[in-house]
Amino acid sequence: MDFLISHTSKSINADLILPPSKSISNRAIIIQALCKSKLTLFNLSQSSDTQSLVQALQTTSKTIDIGDAGTSMRFLTAYLSQQKGSYILTGSDRMKERPIHHLVEALNSIGADINYLEKNGFPPLSINGKDLEGGKVNISTSVSSQFVSALLLIAPTLKKGLSLSLKDELLSKPYIKMTLDIMRYFGIQSSWTNNIIHVEPQNYISKDLKVESDWSSLAFIIQAISIAKSARVSISGLSKDSWQGDSYVLNLFEKFGLQYEYKDDKLYLKKVNKELNDDYNVNLIDNPDLVQAYCCTLSALSKSSKITGLNNLKLKESHRLKALHIELNKIGQSSHYTEDTMQLEASDLHIPTEIFDSHNDHRMAMSLAPLALLFEIKIKNVEVINKSYPSYWEDLKKMGFIISPLTRSNS
Repeated sequence: MDFLISHTSKSINADLILPPSKSISNRAIIIQALCKSKLTLFNLSQSSDTQSLVQALQTTSKTIDIGDAGTSMRFLTAYLSQQKGSYILTGSDRMKERPIHHLVEALNSIGADINYLEKNGFPPLSINGKDLEGGKVNISTSVSSQFVSALLLIAPTLKKGLSLSLKDELLSKPYIKMTLDIMRYFGIQSSWTNNIIHVEPQNYISKDLKVESDWSSLAFIIQAISIAKSARVSISGLSKDSWQGDSYVLNLFEKFGLQYEYKDDKLYLKKVNKELNDDYNVNLIDNPDLVQAYCCTLSALSKSSKITGLNNLKLKESHRLKALHIELNKIGQSSHYTEDTMQLEASDLHIPTEIFDSHNDHRMAMSLAPLALLFEIKIKNVEVINKSYPSYWEDLKKMGFIISPLTRSNS
């Protein structure tokens, strides 16, 4: 489906409830499956990523297709490796292009039996599950922190636990810390000294958990606030003392005139009009999910910036730096990218020369939509937002955006 999106007043006033955290939900679901006694998870994410993981753990089929759910692919590879039985784990065409060899090598080094069915280093996988010893493992962190999280989640159930040595540049460190924090909530003790994380064999403790709202999703709301002429938004469901590293989004967007306050279990956001003359260069190696919202905001406000630490964005749902370059060029944005940087030059923008493409990437679709505060836009394949934020279009409507479906003939 394609959408036509506009905003007449350029001002925003809304009260929103953000979706539950996909990242917390997915980690808690694996812990629930590993826990020896029953625990209940409340307010689970309704994202397609989380639902695919739930269905995978409930199915009796030995062939599991997780579509484009990258987290599910990584977590299930580790989980199934120590569940007795033979499994085939596969996914979408894009998933088959996303490397997984660092995780497979680490698991096979402690006795797992995992083989590639098509291209070496990539899904689909043949997994023969069995009891794993555990012990010392080296893992490269140059591709995805989810490899580390996948190993950590099963670590307490291994006979010797796990002593995990992190190699290469560490990406998305807050997500690894989130995994350890959630494990600690369920009774698992761990230590992290220098580049070694150690988890002794122990049992997860059954505790109910209510999943908090998703800080990563807030980035696209704050993006709209930053671009709008004026804005006041209240948000329910976010934890002030969050496990999620993307709560950093508040600090990141302060330079655009964002003000925020916690009061009565709500987060109150507003835009304060001020002269924008900050240094917008930033390293987002710890928060790669904020890159697209940040870049599109810079573009909308005609600000120059060099953004670094983007090593793995070519391996996401899309090649995110290339996708940003292509789409922002449609409104006259001058940009160029390398393997790990994105550089934007302040540009005179114009009405899009053609329809925006989501690149089958939920965060691309959500970061392009607030540009409708500048001019009427069209976006292709808008249903991709179901991967993380199914209510996004409804929330934009609450913020005053006018959204109309397009037929293929007028898109």
